[in-house]
Amino acid sequence: MLTAHFKSKKLGRYLILEVKGHAGAEENGKDLVCASASMMAYTVAQVAIDMFNDGKMLKKPTIKFKDGFAAIVCKPTKEAYAECLHTFHVAQVGYNLLQHNYPDNVRLIPFGSGL
Repeated sequence: MLTAHFKSKKLGRYLILEVKGHAGAEENGKDLVCASASMMAYTVAQVAIDMFNDGKMLKKPTIKFKDGFAAIVCKPTKEAYAECLHTFHVAQVGYNLLQHNYPDNVRLIPFGSGL
């Protein structure tokens, strides 16, 4: 099971996406569900890097990818917060679609879930 967890910390100053596990829909290297989930995480990471390069982050985003794990932590400026949050929400919609279509393989923990 792959879990995508969206959260904010420090009164919303930090936006975080953590993706853990494997979807297990197919064997490694052929799992399109896992590839889709990975692509969404990579997209959030790239937007975070672009925003940092454009001066829209208070500090460099923390981005970690390894087998079965991804984490993106952002601290956008006050002026760029809505833009960054929108990126995370778009990814959350994508993970929600994956969860809906592959409930045995993907679990979404959305913003505000308290988990």
